[in-house]
Amino acid sequence: MPTTLVLYGSQYGHARAYAEWLAEDLGGRALPLAEAAEADLEAADTVVIGASDYAGSLTQADDVVRLAAALEGRKRAFFTVSFSGDVSVPREKLDAVLAKNFGPAFDAAAPTAHFRGGMDYARLSRAHKTAMMGVRAFLRTKRGKSETDQQMLDCYGGRADYSDRASIAPFVERVRGL
Repeated sequence: MPTTLVLYGSQYGHARAYAEWLAEDLGGRALPLAEAAEADLEAADTVVIGASDYAGSLTQADDVVRLAAALEGRKRAFFTVSFSGDVSVPREKLDAVLAKNFGPAFDAAAPTAHFRGGMDYARLSRAHKTAMMGVRAFLRTKRGKSETDQQMLDCYGGRADYSDRASIAPFVERVRGL
């Protein structure tokens, strides 16, 4: 019987939530990248890998690269979770982030998805709060703000969650079609 493993790197919980939803809908199991071993991959026919995207850096990408050899010959799919998902960033740019971060583990022909997460300033690390100060300053002066630019400004210092379980349905169907 085919098995699916959903590996994820999650900083604040949004990527973990998507991984758990995907695992449930695909009849597999979710596992944090930091805990994944080659033996886990050997037992899976399909491996879905996702991570939180922070300005082009994917959480625990080094663990994906570490597992690259064990991914060979397995059906793969990839996802990212960020504040804006693919709402205001072209899919091609986000796929390039996957390729850059996951290197030899990435399969350009594999299904990809880019989901929206959220932000909770009370949970952000000091480094992320500092980075967000710069993002806020930039966005305040930016002409032609996107919808997600304005949403980021509106939630500054507070909380916003755009996670949407229903948004995984098209990706689940593409993964099932592998």
